[in-house]
Amino acid sequence: MPFVENTKIYAMNRLERNIIIGSLLGDGSLALYGRSKNAYYREHGCTKQVPYRKWKADKLKNLDFKILTNCKNPQLRSPSNKLYTNIYNAFYINGEKTITKENLLLLDHPIGLSCLYMDDGSLVIDSSKRKNGSIYIFPRISIYTLNFSEDENILLKNHIKKTFNIDTKLKKRKDGKNFLLEINKRDEIIKFINIVKPFVQEISCMHYKIKLKERFESKRTKLLKYGYKNINDWAETVLKNGYSQEDENFIINSKLTGLTDKEIASALNRSYWGVVDKIRRLKIESKL
Repeated sequence: MPFVENTKIYAMNRLERNIIIGSLLGDGSLALYGRSKNAYYREHGCTKQVPYRKWKADKLKNLDFKILTNCKNPQLRSPSNKLYTNIYNAFYINGEKTITKENLLLLDHPIGLSCLYMDDGSLVIDSSKRKNGSIYIFPRISIYTLNFSEDENILLKNHIKKTFNIDTKLKKRKDGKNFLLEINKRDEIIKFINIVKPFVQEISCMHYKIKLKERFESKRTKLLKYGYKNINDWAETVLKNGYSQEDENFIINSKLTGLTDKEIASALNRSYWGVVDKIRRLKIESKL
């Protein structure tokens, strides 16, 4: 049967674009070869991450993304289409996936940052023994952008700060292209988790990447079993980020009077994306 190129015209929305771009910075790739005139998206991973791939496929069903099961590990794949050729041309230089200041502008919503984190990020609870014999437990988040150069990581670092107001650090490694991004300040970690949480919590196999308090207490319990004492406690109050009834009323009234999400966030002294998510939930609850 002769090869037929997919000529369907798709209308990609902002969330779909961000899922694809965030994944492209992570485990995903675009391929352009063979008889196809246009590129297609592909992504595969271990079996335990199949629910995550299915989540993406469901979010991207209007773009005809499918899960292919006739391979060793189920693969997420799009049809070949001019839509992906345009993205390929933006991200691939001499056939190599590359970060530029321009293509990073396509990553502008937390769902894209969440996909990058779920693809290539990890939450680690480390410990350090102090001179007085006490044990200090602390979290850090690593985003394994080792496929990108130092300059590319700096571009991504700056973009994450400008777009999501998250401070990351450039960290040197011996593998890959020698650099990745890390978040090691607790308040920045909590801010990051609060931004990605609405999306990560939709996928059960990814919950361990946002269970900060639980992971911390698990590490603490393990160290206690090993005989260590004087282990620092987790400050739960830092994680309490709920909205009071007064806050909700302020948000509802502010939206009705025409205030922007940014203005509301500033008035409540909260993160912009946290307020955006709260407004989304108020709409779901028919309160707004």
